[in-house]
Amino acid sequence: MPQQPTDQNTRVVVALIGVAMVGFIAVTYPTLIPALTVALGAFMVLAILLKL
Repeated sequence: MPQQPTDQNTRVVVALIGVAMVGFIAVTYPTLIPALTVALGAFMVLAILLKL
C-alpha cells in the first residue's frame, strides 16, 4: 500500500485547486455564493477540528 505524501507542497496545490473550483463556480453561478460561503465555513471548522 503506497504511503500518503506528507509534503507541504501537496497541501498547497490541493488548496489552490479548491480555491480555483470555488471561484469558477462563483463566477458561473452567482446565486450559489451564499451556499458556497456556508460550505467553506463548514469545511474550515472540520479542518480545524481534524487538524488537517
